Amino acid sequence: MRRMGSVRFVTYGCKANQYDTQVLREALVRRGWKEEDRGADLLVVNTCTVTAEAGRKARQLIRRAHREDPRTKICVTGCLAESEPEVLREMPGVEWVLGNGEAKQPVHFLRELGEEFTPEELGIPSGITEFSGHTRAFLKIQDGCDMACAFCIIPSVRGKSKSRPIPELVAEVERLAESGYVEIVLCGIHIGHWGRDLGLELADLVAALCAAAPRGARGRPCDFRLRLSSIEATEVSDRLLEVMARESRRVAPHLHMPLQSGDDEILAAMNRWYGVEEYLGHCDRIRSALDRPAFTADVLVGFCGEEDRHFERTLDTVRRAGFARLHVFPFSVRPGTAAEHLGAPPPPPLVRERRAALSELASELQVEYRRSLDGAEDSIVLEGAVGLSGRYQRVRVPLEELEGPLPPRVDVRLALERDAESGEERLVGHATANDRLEHAR
Repeated sequence: MRRMGSVRFVTYGCKANQYDTQVLREALVRRGWKEEDRGADLLVVNTCTVTAEAGRKARQLIRRAHREDPRTKICVTGCLAESEPEVLREMPGVEWVLGNGEAKQPVHFLRELGEEFTPEELGIPSGITEFSGHTRAFLKIQDGCDMACAFCIIPSVRGKSKSRPIPELVAEVERLAESGYVEIVLCGIHIGHWGRDLGLELADLVAALCAAAPRGARGRPCDFRLRLSSIEATEVSDRLLEVMARESRRVAPHLHMPLQSGDDEILAAMNRWYGVEEYLGHCDRIRSALDRPAFTADVLVGFCGEEDRHFERTLDTVRRAGFARLHVFPFSVRPGTAAEHLGAPPPPPLVRERRAALSELASELQVEYRRSLDGAEDSIVLEGAVGLSGRYQRVRVPLEELEGPLPPRVDVRLALERDAESGEERLVGHATANDRLEHAR
């Protein structure tokens, strides 16, 4: 393989995996490697093993890539490389199998590829400087998980929770904002546990990141917004809510809080650590601290032992929570998890029926939440005439209302308006007079 080669990256799975890929990408780009879609010298496959299907797709891609170009050397990394390394090593074309942790660190990765590096390169700041192919940047603040949900294999392939230090993360936020990323999403495997190994808590980190001071051209401050990715409802502390309320323009009022099931019996079988009323109580507490926050969540349908009565309770819980958006997944048993020994899940036709019913309810709640935002103030990160609001809504902004150069973000008052062509209700963000004046300057 040439030292100055070409590389293709394929990533499966979560935001943390996408972040890890960017770290490896930058390690090679610094050495002159070129990224190619086809005919690359090296294929790096960053894998996921959260479901058996995710592993199957990765192995299928590896076989196809070798069949299409046997000269391509393949490096497999990520969670599947941790859970079944021997299987992957036997696959044709696979030269390297690097799991998680130290194995996926840039220095180890480069050594495995035969790349040389100087002592000075060890001083390169940890993390990333851009997020290729994305308008928003992801920032991985921790890795690993200390919990033991019955359906999840991640703790066994990611290890214990390990937090990145505050100074390192503040520096990375500043680099990303200076590179033009207006929204930075804090991600990890279990971000609510950030800081436990450092004697800190997540509120400490969020407050420090809000105080970051990135500077752009001519030393002018760079605008940026933080968004928390998935966080457990039980881990949204009062201190964190105080920071979010105080820094309302710096932190999006949106919390993705996995529910998984809305029935106490199923939650217990899943080895989740809360009950329905506790979860809903946290929703009420958060709503009292923030102005119309957006709640989104994951729900698994068809877990082992789920009967009609369990599912009806889940529908009721979802309705009471008032989610702005819901991600509904059919449960599938992952070999190696505790759920593998809990008995058979409901038959697939029934799971499909339940999934459709829950998705229909989620759509109704999405409309209700959107209507509740009529008249609210929000901040829109623009992508042309449409942007993403802090409350995780797509909002159209009439560009003719903005004077001067188009800003990366604009503060607006939301209005529910009916589209003349489709007849559908949508949110439109009208810039305030003060905001127009500010951009005109």
